[in-house]
Amino acid sequence: MELDLSHPSIEDLRRKAQKRIPRFAFEYLDSATGRELGAKVNRDALDAIGFLPSVLCGRTKANLQAKLLGKPYDLPFGIAPVGMSGLMWAGAERMLAQAAVAHNIPFSLSSVAVASPEDVALHIGQNGWFQHYPVKSADLRRKMLPRIKAAGFHTLIITVDVPEESRRERQRRANLTVPPKADLRTLTEMAVRPAWCLAQLREGIMPR
Repeated sequence: MELDLSHPSIEDLRRKAQKRIPRFAFEYLDSATGRELGAKVNRDALDAIGFLPSVLCGRTKANLQAKLLGKPYDLPFGIAPVGMSGLMWAGAERMLAQAAVAHNIPFSLSSVAVASPEDVALHIGQNGWFQHYPVKSADLRRKMLPRIKAAGFHTLIITVDVPEESRRERQRRANLTVPPKADLRTLTEMAVRPAWCLAQLREGIMPR
């Protein structure tokens, strides 16, 4: 409730994140490809969706439960996969998994997450989905998919619309590399975000 009072909108949280994490991490999270027209189209499409509530139907509380792929959830949406979430904040994948369980919604782990599937699986229960890029190496695919299943992820999301690495201009201007390189610019950005640095140190810098 305290967070809802201080940051009642997503835009409030966005501005807060921009002040708390290094620029290279924020630009990775916040930017889109090229002139970011695709992101705008997606945002406009979502804004165009309206909800028509049922009224005078005898219910005093809205029921938002939904069944996705045969499993009931308390809300009709889930947490989408975000690559390198642990770069935004140390332990982010674990925190998101725990939040998904607490609210009974699906959580999808990115195949380029900082945390391992086995580590996240300890916190996700039956709410775990896994987002998979079909890598070119058949040997890697043969090893990866059984590993994901063994970890306990029951739903596979296959991403097929990224044949090449995206060109995020803001990300390039922010000098982001994977893993981040320890040059003066990057170290300076980290130094002015002490809470982020301490969180990374507690978790282990870019754990694998």
